[in-house]
Amino acid sequence: MEYKIAHTWDDNINNVHHITVEYNGNSYSVIFGRYINGGFFSVPNWGVGGELGQFCDTFWNEESLGRVLKSKRAAKAIALAIAEFGETED
Repeated sequence: MEYKIAHTWDDNINNVHHITVEYNGNSYSVIFGRYINGGFFSVPNWGVGGELGQFCDTFWNEESLGRVLKSKRAAKAIALAIAEFGETED
């Protein structure tokens, strides 16, 4: 199998955080941060990831999280936790 790594963007990845959000009896290990195209999240223990807006943009982030988690309430809890954490970084 032939392939090549076309770009490395390590210098554009920053503001990375790892939090655990407990909601409705479940635990979500959330890794989120910034990269060249904006924000990103990964919830490895649920096998999902995607893009974020600004950390404080709970509406957009809830929609993005909800598409992959299939639970609007869990998505809202995680979006609120990301926003709250983002406030502590300011």
